[in-house]
Amino acid sequence: MVQSILQNEKYCGDVIMQKTFRKDCISKETVVNTGQLPKYWTQNRHEAIVSREIFDAVQEETARRKAMASGTKKSAPTGLGKYSSKHALTGLLICGECGTPYRRVVWTQKGMKRPVWRCVNRIDHGRTYCKRSPTLDEKPLQRAVLAAVNILMSRKDVLANGVASEMAQELAPVPGEVMSLGDIERAIGDLSKRFDRLMNETDGEESIQRNMDQFRDISEQLAALKERKAHVFGLRAENDLLTRRLEWAEQVMAEAPAEITEWNESIVHQLVEEVKVLSKGEIEITFKNGAKIVQTIYVERQEAAS
Repeated sequence: MVQSILQNEKYCGDVIMQKTFRKDCISKETVVNTGQLPKYWTQNRHEAIVSREIFDAVQEETARRKAMASGTKKSAPTGLGKYSSKHALTGLLICGECGTPYRRVVWTQKGMKRPVWRCVNRIDHGRTYCKRSPTLDEKPLQRAVLAAVNILMSRKDVLANGVASEMAQELAPVPGEVMSLGDIERAIGDLSKRFDRLMNETDGEESIQRNMDQFRDISEQLAALKERKAHVFGLRAENDLLTRRLEWAEQVMAEAPAEITEWNESIVHQLVEEVKVLSKGEIEITFKNGAKIVQTIYVERQEAAS
């Protein structure tokens, strides 16, 4: 029930039309629309009880957890399974060799517990699918991520310009798309009127056969315009989500302290999009505002000895 509520667009004031349709007029069987027909997304159809920012953030987080789940699943070499949000790096730390998420494992040596992160493929399948992914000690890994976060914080002004440029590119019109939603609506209206006039002029089977090509041409144009309308709606929704996402990342950067000296699960989770393991001593951190930083993992002598 909770999952259904979290994914219901009606709570933020929107309506998606044609989620289901009748298979035929004889059986009147209702089936779920999984791509057989276009869907139509109407925004601000009614008063919302959940803000659009919260709703979109929930959809993004749901998608991230579904795509980046980090549990084990030995039946397949993907490493995907149940999501765990106990640690910020869960679902964020990715193997650079096979693309599988890393998982936190606690080793016990001489009575001492040592948390490490390992590629799920290596845990479940040894070297069968992933031959060279390194095991990373947690503390040096966290220090490397924090160092990258602090670099990000120190370059706020420079990165802000980069984010603005990236947003401009992402929000630019799609090549070849010259019609606005208003143009599409007007074209659909004109074609509908043509169809009605043709119907009124049609009288008898002979005239139906004579006008069949025009009926078919109008129907095909209407179908193409409706698909185009749905496509533009989808692009608009994606652009709105991207804008809010980048603004959110900038807001987190603005509110966070100038330098983070201790590991902070919340800040890391809000700022970091992905941490890719390049080697035993190097990771690439991708932030939610699009910035990427390659960071060295430094292991102190005492930790290396243990």
